[in-house]
Amino acid sequence: MVVKSFTDEQLNFFKFSIIVVDEFPKALRQTFKYMWENVGPGSNWDDSEAVRDSFLTKEGGKTKVPTDKSYEEWDCTALFQATIYAQTFALPDSKGKLTTLSEWYVKPRPITHGSFHTSLVSPSGNKAETFAFAIDQLRLLRNSFCHSTSSTMDKKLFDYYVKLAKDAFKALGVSTDSIDAVGNMAESHFPTEEVARLTQKLKIIVMRSRVYFG
Repeated sequence: MVVKSFTDEQLNFFKFSIIVVDEFPKALRQTFKYMWENVGPGSNWDDSEAVRDSFLTKEGGKTKVPTDKSYEEWDCTALFQATIYAQTFALPDSKGKLTTLSEWYVKPRPITHGSFHTSLVSPSGNKAETFAFAIDQLRLLRNSFCHSTSSTMDKKLFDYYVKLAKDAFKALGVSTDSIDAVGNMAESHFPTEEVARLTQKLKIIVMRSRVYFG
């Protein structure tokens, strides 16, 4: 049961909330698993305690990622830490010092506050570079959305954010079907309980992003 009718702008906000709260973590988990198995250690990620302990070891025995829990419980903040900020996927610089993907690829191409990466795909076909920019794009998009002071979103901004999200998913090799499905949701998909769930999740995201990465 829906208590009140939403405006189109409110509905757009809740639709994108679904994408950020539910679809971003799924895409990032899929990406982390791929990176672990193909870019990093090269072993199977079966989400067992042993493999999570192995990740913890590669991080030097200390990480903000909750390795004591299944990676199905890792949120976006943890998954950003587990990918572009992780020592596990770090590359050696000219002096042999290991440098995270964020430091290696993202920081040398700074963007102004509130902006997004204009290109995600590596011109040389370097998958690690593409993944770094696509993951960081999701981080920027999540932060921009969650730190907004309004709970409405006009169609132009909604369409723009959806395009950015889909471009990032495509760069990561993740299907965009789920985003398209959310885009087709109607008001009936947002009863009071669902709106409350999304609101609470967004509050937690904002709190955690301010504590860790901004």
